[in-house]
Amino acid sequence: MNATEPDFSARWKRFAEAHWGREPAAVPFSPGLAPEQVYGVVAASCAPPAKDAAGVRFATATQGRLRAPGALLPGHHDPGPDAYRDRLNRQLSDSGWLLSVRQPLWRDFGVWARVRELVCGLWRAVGWPALPVTAELALGEHCTGPDAPAPRPGSVTLTWVLSGAMTVRLWPEHTGTEYQLAAGTGDLLYWPAGCRHLDHYLDGCTTLRIVVPARRAAVLTHVRGLLADRMQEDPAYAGAPGVLPFPPPAGPDGEIGAAEPVAGAARLFAGLAACPQTARDLRVAWAARRSAAGLEPAPPPRPAVPLDPGLRIRASAQLFRIPDGPGRAVWAANGHTLAVEGAAPDRVRDRLLPGRALGVRELGRSSRMPVKTLIPLLSDLHRIRAIELTNGDGAP
Repeated sequence: MNATEPDFSARWKRFAEAHWGREPAAVPFSPGLAPEQVYGVVAASCAPPAKDAAGVRFATATQGRLRAPGALLPGHHDPGPDAYRDRLNRQLSDSGWLLSVRQPLWRDFGVWARVRELVCGLWRAVGWPALPVTAELALGEHCTGPDAPAPRPGSVTLTWVLSGAMTVRLWPEHTGTEYQLAAGTGDLLYWPAGCRHLDHYLDGCTTLRIVVPARRAAVLTHVRGLLADRMQEDPAYAGAPGVLPFPPPAGPDGEIGAAEPVAGAARLFAGLAACPQTARDLRVAWAARRSAAGLEPAPPPRPAVPLDPGLRIRASAQLFRIPDGPGRAVWAANGHTLAVEGAAPDRVRDRLLPGRALGVRELGRSSRMPVKTLIPLLSDLHRIRAIELTNGDGAP
């Protein structure tokens, strides 16, 4: 955690003891994020052609979801959230509206890192999520939505109201109870897995929502996606299925099996699931996820900058380490991984202490790593924001 950022751990510990895994609740819990900060992320997500890939949804109170909102999305003429709201309220004649964006945080490292520090305190109290969590930013005015209550919700949900007010109706599974929670600026809405919900955004509402998978089916979906990606890369998976006879030809023993290449795809899937490379991929992905506190995708690495032996550096992120075979390891920071070999990199890692600045030459001497091999390593660490330059270069 950056020394300038607050530690939420004590508040999260009290929250977890009182509410986690229990009933829905609304509690005061300001995340320290300004609406202006998140608006920049929302606007960047809506800029073409990114809006289709960013999960942008726009709805009005009278027409429901609009598949082509066009000029109703933020543009260059909307310098901030107030200007955007004013324009929409004029264009829509004060009809309610809602703009939401899924997984937008990677567009701004500062906002992403702030949210990561926010949720880290909770994960320390309740355990680290094994799967990616979903982040959503929303701006709304007197609108319900964006969707009807899910039939079988399988996630824990945390919603911070950054400005304005909202209410949420909740229907927990297996009970006849209905909850209605109300929240204003600086409040946190929480409900455990198994609650269908319906949001209602009121005056000037801006929210941050974190959705945490809580059912085994989400694990299956995640692993299946990883194996499907691996299969697409395998030459054995290439080619079209073609036209097959029915029934399929019998084998020498007279038994009729599954048609090829369907059976071949099944064998390939099973083989990839059991191979050591899949176990390694899952292990490395977990290291990256732990360093990102589950917030995926992570912001991309920043551009490389020239480093020289006269520079001074300091650590700016925790470097998670997992072994990766004899003499090898994988480091993870800010959602990215780096493969290293030998003992010298570990000596470097041991000397990269938070808040401690040291020169590149000094680090090379103390870690017994030649500068010519140390500088490429430090360059990689700088790109994934694990270190900063203290000479005024390399801002986050």
